[in-house]
Amino acid sequence: MRRAAKALVESRVETFEPPSAGGPARERVERALARVGAPRSFLFAGGWTEHDGKEVYEATFDPTPGTQRFLQLLSALLAALIAASAWALASGSAPPAVRFLLPFATVLAIVAMPLAVIAVATRREAEESRVRRAIRAALEEEP
Repeated sequence: MRRAAKALVESRVETFEPPSAGGPARERVERALARVGAPRSFLFAGGWTEHDGKEVYEATFDPTPGTQRFLQLLSALLAALIAASAWALASGSAPPAVRFLLPFATVLAIVAMPLAVIAVATRREAEESRVRRAIRAALEEEP
């Protein structure tokens, strides 16, 4: 889960080198990216640069601001549930149903949190893979 959470909030840059330089590769990449559509789980920026005298396509995959907010909200929610559960167990004034259900819900939330983080990370990874495949296929296409 740590690896997945870390992958959610880090930026990645990947370079793609076309087999032949020129305008057709640029057009093919732009068409391929238009077909894939705008990603929802990360911010994508791409552009052509020169590296070692060769023209390469550089793709940047940045996390969305909502990803960081989601992880912070999830952490705050778990902290609040743990505090409320401690209060319910320590306080004698809480009804028996609350003294049972609140800690039970907290345990379920703690168990579900890694699954939620992994689900969001997997979605981002799948979308990144789809974009990378589209770029590679466009660059390998015969003009």
